[in-house]
Amino acid sequence: MAQYEVFSFKPSHVEEFVPQKAQEPTWEMFKNLGDVGMSWTEESKRTISLQIDGRTASIMGVLPLPDAGGHVWLFFAKHVGMEELLIATSCVKGFMNALKAFGYEWVQTPVRNDFRQGHKWASMLGFAPTEKEEDLLNNGIIYKYWTKVL
Repeated sequence: MAQYEVFSFKPSHVEEFVPQKAQEPTWEMFKNLGDVGMSWTEESKRTISLQIDGRTASIMGVLPLPDAGGHVWLFFAKHVGMEELLIATSCVKGFMNALKAFGYEWVQTPVRNDFRQGHKWASMLGFAPTEKEEDLLNNGIIYKYWTKVL
């Protein structure tokens, strides 16, 4: 059985992290936040890391939005398999419950249109698709927004 721990995010959690292929463009954007961005991510206490057997399997966080909303984001490591995905799903559900306890009333998350597994997972977590689509990185990749009332 895998050993897992959830931590408040530390910049060191990205050192050996390799994201899933579909998340590479947004991962590069995240890594390019630099020292100031990584420090803010750590100090804001809005980001957690899931480590399984000593390796970072997932990094997830929330950015506050108006009207008690949040923009939820998540990265999965390339090595994540079914067992790790089940553990991560439990952690994400707990994260959503914590967000509600911290005063968030709703959250949104973007999922690449061509990332079928991401859409299935968002639906499984209780998110509903919206009509909003956007080229977040101005690179031709379209993301569909999903929302969830907490």
